[in-house]
Amino acid sequence: MAVFLLVETKAQEPIISYSMFRQRLFAASTITSLFNGAGFITFSMYIPIYVQGVTGGSATNSGLILLPMMLSSVVASQVGGTFTAKTSYRNIMIFSAIVFILGTFLLGTITPDTSKWLLNVYMIVAGFGGGFSFSVLGMAGIHHFDMRQRGSANSTLAFVRSLGMTVGLTVFGILQRNLLTGKLSSAFGSGTFGNTRELLTPEKRAAIPKETMDKIVDFLSSSISTMFLWALIPAGLSFVTILFMGNARMIPAQDQQEGPDKAKAEWSSGH
Repeated sequence: MAVFLLVETKAQEPIISYSMFRQRLFAASTITSLFNGAGFITFSMYIPIYVQGVTGGSATNSGLILLPMMLSSVVASQVGGTFTAKTSYRNIMIFSAIVFILGTFLLGTITPDTSKWLLNVYMIVAGFGGGFSFSVLGMAGIHHFDMRQRGSANSTLAFVRSLGMTVGLTVFGILQRNLLTGKLSSAFGSGTFGNTRELLTPEKRAAIPKETMDKIVDFLSSSISTMFLWALIPAGLSFVTILFMGNARMIPAQDQQEGPDKAKAEWSSGH
């Protein structure tokens, strides 16, 4: 990564143009997308594992459980895109960050006793909070650039978001794994169960005594919920970077056309 960033400073046609980061709105939007990606990906990957490992759902059902969160994020993306012409990008994203932080906290409170409908509510809140970023940050990122630069600006923002997802999934995955294996080792001794992911299979679960399985489920639930609470860090950092976005908002094409025409008409009438 260090070599890549160094080479980019000398390339004539860089993949990432550092000059773009002189625009405060672009820089803030890009960094925000980094933190949002790091937080959102943890829900997408570990809620299915929670459903499969804690509630005993199948792999298919654990994947479908994400549907409420994904639908709410799509709705939020559409709503955010609509409001960019009515208020600043920053105002929309501040609301988004608050809802996202709330959703992250709620998911951090899940336990084996959490009902499925309540889990769905938590996912809807988290998905709605994160969904604004998919449309609003994309528009904010290209706001100050002409047509020749918008492709590069958009791809840079997408690259940084993907980077945030990769790093976030790695860091929080290691955190969750260490929390789980630490609890298992303390309760049953190291190496008792081998690969802990094998515990998610119905065959493996059926072969473990109920009392032991209850403890494992509790440990798995606790490790995932604790990891979600740690995800409040990127969510909070996202809120901080949003504050630097400024007051820019999208100007509809009709208003852009009416502006010069109106000014021209006023100049003519004045002469």
